[in-house]
Amino acid sequence: MRILTLSFLLLSSIALWAQPKTNSPYSRYGIGDQVNQYFSNAAAWGGQTAAFHDPFHLNLENPASFAFLRTTTLETGLYTKFGRFKSATATQDIWSGNLAYLALGFTLKSPINEVLDRAKSPWKYGMGIALTPGTLVGYDVQTQDNLPGLGTVQSAFVGSGGTYRLTWSNAAKYKNTAFGANLGWAFGRTTYSNTTIFVDDPTGTLDTFTQIFFQNNYRDEIAMNGFVWKLGVQHDIVLENSENDKDTPQKWITIGLDGEGKHKLNTNTNQYKIRSRGLLSSGQYLDADTLLQNTNVQQSITLPASFTLGVQYVNANKLKIGAQFGIETWSKYTNEARPETLRNIFSLSGGVEYIPDYSSYNSFLKKVRYRFGGYFRQDPRTVDGKNFTDTGLTFGFGFPLVLPRQQSSFVNASFELGKIGAGSPIEETYARMTLGFTLNDNTWFYKRRFE
Repeated sequence: MRILTLSFLLLSSIALWAQPKTNSPYSRYGIGDQVNQYFSNAAAWGGQTAAFHDPFHLNLENPASFAFLRTTTLETGLYTKFGRFKSATATQDIWSGNLAYLALGFTLKSPINEVLDRAKSPWKYGMGIALTPGTLVGYDVQTQDNLPGLGTVQSAFVGSGGTYRLTWSNAAKYKNTAFGANLGWAFGRTTYSNTTIFVDDPTGTLDTFTQIFFQNNYRDEIAMNGFVWKLGVQHDIVLENSENDKDTPQKWITIGLDGEGKHKLNTNTNQYKIRSRGLLSSGQYLDADTLLQNTNVQQSITLPASFTLGVQYVNANKLKIGAQFGIETWSKYTNEARPETLRNIFSLSGGVEYIPDYSSYNSFLKKVRYRFGGYFRQDPRTVDGKNFTDTGLTFGFGFPLVLPRQQSSFVNASFELGKIGAGSPIEETYARMTLGFTLNDNTWFYKRRFE
């Protein structure tokens, strides 16, 4: 228990300082690239989460799943991503990666106590806390044009930052139906800059230290924060009970639904526009003239509502097959600091998890959880008037670990191979790997007895 607590506190402090890195030209639009809120085990089979629950793994996307936990679980993960960006004139390869997520969940009724007390209640409760990146902004785009009478015009678009979500999850289950709620706080800061440089002085009046005629510098610094929430429900349709315990399901179908309404976040914006005649080697602007300076501008961002419906068939400790459908109403998105029109979208995903023999004594590979899946997601943003999508195939493994006191834990590896922006001005083909660690401890809330 102490190890899990200390690990959570340590990793939380690291996560607050280690903003995940990205370099995506798409993150210039909207509020950046959306970061999936599911963990490595779910990523390996298509990212389906609406109907997923497990006694040893967390599912932040549907808070109802916390009521099915039977241990205290710490989830953390690291990711790395390779992206190949291709336009009509150039190709660029980029590596990125960082801490992916951090979450702690636990059951409020110890299963050990139930066995010792010889009394099973139809009610189960779960709770959790998580820190995850919500959006990422990171791009550096350079363009160059030749205009009659002005010479070469260079433009640089640079952005950085993103947001986090701190989430508190609560869930209750009565018999085969669970309800849950995520209550959270979204916060972060993003910076957008745009520099236009006119080169080749046509007047011949510039000093010899520079060839810049003049340049315009725009910079927006936007800090945002606000309350967010999400609701979820999951129901198990039991098909068959275990032969060893008639009260324990062996085969069932889970139907899950989760959704959130529109969220209004507060923003604090600093805006600058500077025109200068040149840039000295010291980094100072020459003959700089501030055309615009607005500081501490209080505005707001409205994030859209979303709903996800999923279904899974489960044969306990053997097989899971599922699929889900989701919609997001991005046409309701508003951003007073950076106005933009987005579109409503939908997504599809599906996958399978298979365990050859979870109790095998002579073959570790038979106890491994093998996962496969795929996804299709529309993107709400538009680039040069073109809509684009994100499609991919996934696979991965869940390696079981037996720690002291027979605590079952896992190392989960997931791999995502996909393409985003097919047919748009910039296409990205990517490969993403997430290495997740799931540590379990069933001694929390255990009532110790003394003779």
